[in-house]
Amino acid sequence: MSARRARIISNTAVIYARYSSTNQREESIEAQVRACQEYAKRNGLVIVDIYADSAKTGTNAEREEFQRMIADSATGKFEFVIVHKLDRFSRDRYDSIAYKRKLKLNGVTLRSVLENLDGSPESLILESLLEGMAAYYSQNLAREALKGMKENGYRCMHNGGIPPYGYDVDKETRKYVINEEEAMVVRYIFSSYADGVGYNQIIRYLNANGYRSKRGNPFGKNSIHDLLKNIRYTGIYTFNLRKEKDAVGNRNHRPKSEEERIMIEGGMPAIIDKDTFDRVQMQIRRNKRLAACEKAHEPYLLSGLIYCGECKGTMWGSRIKDRHGNITRFYVCSTRDYKKHCDNRSIRKEVIEGFVLAQLERDIFSHQGIEKLRVSLILYRQRRQATIVEEKERLISEGEEIKHKIQKIVELVSQSGITIGTVSDEIKLLEEKRRQIADQIDKLNKEARLLILSQRQLEGMKEHGKEVKERKNLKKLRQIISYYVESVAVYHDRIEITYKFALPDKQADGIIPMTVVRDLAQVKEEFKAPRKSRKVV
Repeated sequence: MSARRARIISNTAVIYARYSSTNQREESIEAQVRACQEYAKRNGLVIVDIYADSAKTGTNAEREEFQRMIADSATGKFEFVIVHKLDRFSRDRYDSIAYKRKLKLNGVTLRSVLENLDGSPESLILESLLEGMAAYYSQNLAREALKGMKENGYRCMHNGGIPPYGYDVDKETRKYVINEEEAMVVRYIFSSYADGVGYNQIIRYLNANGYRSKRGNPFGKNSIHDLLKNIRYTGIYTFNLRKEKDAVGNRNHRPKSEEERIMIEGGMPAIIDKDTFDRVQMQIRRNKRLAACEKAHEPYLLSGLIYCGECKGTMWGSRIKDRHGNITRFYVCSTRDYKKHCDNRSIRKEVIEGFVLAQLERDIFSHQGIEKLRVSLILYRQRRQATIVEEKERLISEGEEIKHKIQKIVELVSQSGITIGTVSDEIKLLEEKRRQIADQIDKLNKEARLLILSQRQLEGMKEHGKEVKERKNLKKLRQIISYYVESVAVYHDRIEITYKFALPDKQADGIIPMTVVRDLAQVKEEFKAPRKSRKVV
């Protein structure tokens, strides 16, 4: 240690200054530096460098100039670090202790202009007290700031930062308004993904046509994923959903409790409908499962779609090898696999996959199948379309009426100065009614969408039919199956396929999911694999 200190140039010092963006201005750095220079002059110290961090919080040590100063302290070019106040060095007690120790090991002493700390035992107590007060000030400031931001949240106001892509902020009301040019892109992203278009294809289209994010950057997978997961596009205002940064300043994604979160339906204008958002979330979950399957060594075409009809548990791919080296692949109930209470048996891979592909060819991709879908839906549409329009108009009118009531209550709160808690029960009741109406409208929209097969969809079905018939590209086959099949349920005695189509019921005044049910024993007999002959040595 003595050799280390001998290399330090005596009576040399550097200045460290910092201002945070919350309640200070850049000019405060100049004031800090001036006070530190006067302190150095009074104490016969020579300033050799100045380090300054602008708009950086003291609760986080990841500051560029601060870290440069700590690194330079090991070079021996200065003996002291001068700060205006200790809280400029750090407002986090643990960081303060850790970095002061680093300085001490490098033979450097921290000096404060306003706090006279001389290294005596008494000054240690004072220093600890000052650090505790700085930490309290920072945390209390954050709490008070959050309180004000939550009040803004209850009024559905913008709380700072860059608004979501597709929205701008009204300067007078500080509420979200739709940016129509960006909203068009948002709708394209949602509708494309809901129709089975992948991230890469969406990104290529957007970037090739000159579209950019709010920050002016090209679109990437993360920006598309975050956009698709953002529930605010359905008109739900959200604030304070997740916990703050962790102890080292990294963001975490842990959700806050229901009491802390603010979610207000109709609190901001909707860009997409709830039905589209829900379809996209389902597609994200399904693609996540399929992506996991991509890493598997064996291609299981029904992964993520097949489940046990008896216990509702997922079925996953497995395999066994006999003593002759022959491999048998099958799907097994995950609940049974974990030795829990399910007695449903496994089913061979080639049996269930062959059955599903054959049914797709017969029910969906054959000329008769496509024509049956088209004619059935036209018949039902003729009887149902007018009723849907009337029901939607009535529900939309009721929803608008409730929306105006909520807005009047919020305006009353804003103008009178009373807290939102006084009328929160009434708002919750209205929001619940509005949610129920929105759900009914979503069901009608979904029904209307199921009624129509566009020419593009028909052409796409024909192309998919060719892929299924050839059965060459297993990756493509899996994508096609997941596009048309909602689920495959395996019971003790039967197999049930549910498609992502719906057909009119017998009276043609309602729709039911399009399903196929076959006897399990018949399926096994029809699609069983030929026995492998033993090798004779």
